[in-house]
Formats: sequence, structure tokens, C-alpha cells
Amino acid sequence: MKIMANFNIPQELIDRLATEEVQALLEGLEDEEQRKNPAFLAKVRQFLKDNDFNTTVEIEGVKEVTQEASRIPEFMELVKGDNVG
Repeated sequence: MKIMANFNIPQELIDRLATEEVQALLEGLEDEEQRKNPAFLAKVRQFLKDNDFNTTVEIEGVKEVTQEASRIPEFMELVKGDNVG
């Protein structure tokens, strides 16, 4: 059984926390290393899912991401150092 504590948190504070979370995600997406980090990207996807945000191929950049994902190297190609991409 999960028991939740009842806190009376002002809406302004909740809004501020949400804004800070979004800002942190945006800053992470601007960082080249973070954009390549699967754990960070999973957090971004989870945030989008949790907040019912949906992306479509009509959004600028999504088509390119979809096209890049269509050629995922096999493990042995990576191990052998074959030309990937």
C-alpha cells in the first residue's frame, strides 16, 4: 500500500518547479554530450510522455531523426569497426 503525504504546496511553487524542470531539460538538449546520453534522452522522452506531449514527423527535425534511426548498426559492425552511417 502506498501512502501519499498531503502537502499544501502553493501553485506558484509548483509552477516554478515545473518551469525549472523544463529549463533543465532544454539546457541538457543544448549540450552536445547530454544529447548523446541515452539516460538523459530517456528522461526527456519520459517527461514528454508524462505530460502528454506528442511529436509528429511534421515537426522540424523529426524527419531527420527518423531517417537516421532507420540505419542502426549491428553489434558486430561496431565491434569490427566497419564504416557505419
